[in-house]
Amino acid sequence: MLRSLVVVLGALLVTVGCGGAGGGSGGETTCETACSGASEGSSGGSPTTGGTGGNTGGGTSSGGEASTSGVESTGSPTSSTGGDPAMSAGCGKPPLHAAGGVQVEIDAGPEGDGLRGFYLSVPANYDPNRPHRLIVGYPGTNWVGEQIQPYLGMEAGALDDEIFVYPDPLWRDFPDWGNYGGWVLGPNAYPADGEQDLVFTGALLDYMEDNYCIDPTRVFATGHSWGGDMAMVVSCFLGERFRASVPVAANRPYWFEEDGGGWTQCLGATAVWTMFGAEDDHFTSQDYSGQYGDECRDFWIGERDCAGVDVAVDLGIGAAMECVEYTGCDQPTRYCLYDPQYGHQRPDYFPAESMKFFRSF
Repeated sequence: MLRSLVVVLGALLVTVGCGGAGGGSGGETTCETACSGASEGSSGGSPTTGGTGGNTGGGTSSGGEASTSGVESTGSPTSSTGGDPAMSAGCGKPPLHAAGGVQVEIDAGPEGDGLRGFYLSVPANYDPNRPHRLIVGYPGTNWVGEQIQPYLGMEAGALDDEIFVYPDPLWRDFPDWGNYGGWVLGPNAYPADGEQDLVFTGALLDYMEDNYCIDPTRVFATGHSWGGDMAMVVSCFLGERFRASVPVAANRPYWFEEDGGGWTQCLGATAVWTMFGAEDDHFTSQDYSGQYGDECRDFWIGERDCAGVDVAVDLGIGAAMECVEYTGCDQPTRYCLYDPQYGHQRPDYFPAESMKFFRSF
């Protein structure tokens, strides 16, 4: 689907990186303010800038305010359950690693920047003859997989048929930004452009499917901040390998803006649930609060041929119409513009609701 493109070159805002666990309400781990990329940027800028996105489907929000409040609630959410589990080549093989968390290193080849690491969590009673869901969680700026595991909180109440992996980014010199632990986000994301982390993700999925009993039709992605960017990117460029994703506090979708104009046409049919804060205090170049979340939402509404931005079902999460599912889409397409109290952090309901969403497939 063709989309109009408005590119606005914003000022480069370099921030400090995330530095481990911080205090949060209720004792939760928080990710510090730079977890979404070295800076805000658009094409020609940095991993996310201000700038307005195109009209990508049934309409966009405007007028400087968060946009879900005017959405009409109709019908009920799409039921996405269906299909028998598939079995990967690793089914029947004994596990290579102990249950619980363990650091793993694989060779992603020269195109994937060689030796790469990830944090692996296998259930205590792993059954090599039972296909498992695979959940991939991407960390934000200057964090690694082992750090993002407790922050995402996806494994609370994990089922026996679920395996979790948390990839590690590399520390790189990004032009005009400096040296950060972060992701390269495909061909359009200068100065965070590159294919290496897409190749690494593909190699990680191959490794897991070859060595563990994975259902390759039930592979999911999530991530926070710069990790949310990466979850968005794999949902498109590796969309044939991911069934659904829940990116949180991601940047505006500059990674999908083609150099010659227009928008990337995604592979596959990933169901995407975008979550973004109504008062995200990291993205200071937004024209209005919630703008970058709205732009990501609009991209996926257009990509999935939804009926429009103004026709959606209230999911009953948070305040009225805080989280909605759009109607008429080729795949479930959801959006939460979550409560201002969370700023750039994930909302409390993120872990349980994300896992409920993944288990619906």
